[in-house]
Amino acid sequence: MRDVEPEELTVRVPYRDFDDWWTPYTTGVGPAGDWVAGLDPGEREQVRAACAAHLPDGPFEISATAWAVTGRA
Repeated sequence: MRDVEPEELTVRVPYRDFDDWWTPYTTGVGPAGDWVAGLDPGEREQVRAACAAHLPDGPFEISATAWAVTGRA
């Protein structure tokens, strides 16, 4: 490999409140949503409560960063 260039890819998503963050998980979309949708109501509430304990009520932002590399063979 030559001309190898690493870079960070960061995504930031703002949320109005906890429910703004939580609601997409309840629709069954994607692996996480599919998992949440498959829980019984009691289990789903336990997961919701655990997540709510770690996130603020008011506006907040969540970011995720991944490394990417480009190069030539």
